[in-house]
Amino acid sequence: MGKEFILTIDDKGRITIPKEVRELIKSKKLKLRVEDSKIILEPIVVDVDKYYGIFRKDLEDVDIDNLLKEAITEVF
Repeated sequence: MGKEFILTIDDKGRITIPKEVRELIKSKKLKLRVEDSKIILEPIVVDVDKYYGIFRKDLEDVDIDNLLKEAITEVF
């Protein structure tokens, strides 16, 4: 079993994820679900690198790879 952390919910319903945990999950997006009164947080990892360079159209100053990364991130 991994480490355990005690977290406090503030007046606005927020919690702070400890730095040690944030460094382990390496994600800024989390999926939260509730199962049997348990809160489960899972990192969302989008592998945008697998799409790198698949677009061949030149859109002048638009970075299409960055545009794709932003679009995929919005979906999750």
